[in-house]
Amino acid sequence: MAWIYNPTMSYPALPWNGTLLLDAHVAVLHGHAGDSAAHAHYAHQLLLSETAAWHIEIDGVRQQGQRFWLPSFQPHTILSAPADGCTVFLEPVHADPAQIQQHLHALPGNALELQDWLPRLSRPQPLDRRVQAALTRIAQHLPGPVPAADIAEAAHLSTSQLHRRFQSELAVTLRGWVRWQRLRRALMHHLRGHTLTDSAHAAGFADLAHLSRSLRRMFGIGAAQLQGLQLHAA
Repeated sequence: MAWIYNPTMSYPALPWNGTLLLDAHVAVLHGHAGDSAAHAHYAHQLLLSETAAWHIEIDGVRQQGQRFWLPSFQPHTILSAPADGCTVFLEPVHADPAQIQQHLHALPGNALELQDWLPRLSRPQPLDRRVQAALTRIAQHLPGPVPAADIAEAAHLSTSQLHRRFQSELAVTLRGWVRWQRLRRALMHHLRGHTLTDSAHAAGFADLAHLSRSLRRMFGIGAAQLQGLQLHAA
């Protein structure tokens, strides 16, 4: 029977199931990515499959296929995902969009085979040393508060220059970068066997509700949908 999506109907949120490879700047999920509400996130996202098609919606237009590249902050909705698909999240600061587009249709839909391809998709040029100094200081502050003035001082920039550098070099605000790092920490902590509430606190979120709102905004899913994932940290 053909796959049919009716936007007037209410569908239960399907869980994400599979193995999540979580590295410093990339995450690869091999398995079922479930579904999601409309959302946008900092990472570039690749949707790959060797079998069934992905069914997604981009800017209100429904599409289907076995290979998609969703650039950073591209609004989209996952309507239906293959049971054995491969979902890749790449931080833009460490990714090369030209290489992603060039190799997209040659990329394997298997997480193990894909690992050999990831270096080819990496950013060829290093970050500005001042931005790198800022990222290092942010990592030292997390999971606690991240004061912009201190980050700017570590980077030898004014606060206004720091914000402009983040927008030009990382294509995200300082606040957005910190939120992204907190989400990564919370996910890693939870998949290591801790409760969602403990993981929220460990990543610097005020409470579980704060973490849940961030998940909804960034990934269009609820925290309960992550219960079927198994962590494989690289």
